[in-house]
Amino acid sequence: MRRSDVLIRPIISEKILKGVQAGWYGFVVDRRSDKIGVKSAVESAFGVDVIEIRLLSKKGKKVRDINIKNRLVKNKRTDLKKAYVKLKSGQVINLLGDESDEKGKKKTKAKENKKLENNRNESKE
Repeated sequence: MRRSDVLIRPIISEKILKGVQAGWYGFVVDRRSDKIGVKSAVESAFGVDVIEIRLLSKKGKKVRDINIKNRLVKNKRTDLKKAYVKLKSGQVINLLGDESDEKGKKKTKAKENKKLENNRNESKE
């Protein structure tokens, strides 16, 4: 299994955001992955040092749906495997993205657009 296939998506919830202060992060991982694979995937993807990993397998919940013909259908949600990862103190993973970085990017794009417009106006004259 490739390292890029191990991590599916980060878990962003109140529980995880409280745990971030203590250095814990959560990811949904592939069901076939193990601790060693998760550790190497996180370290290579984010460039951090992993101290501890906890894996949790969650079976899919049985649900009842109504299909197009108004008949009751029994379905099952997909099974999940979660990985809770603790990083070395002082290291962070930016899951939400900094608002300041986005604002800075918007400002630089606006400045670039103004420069392009000024260059076009100067070339026309």
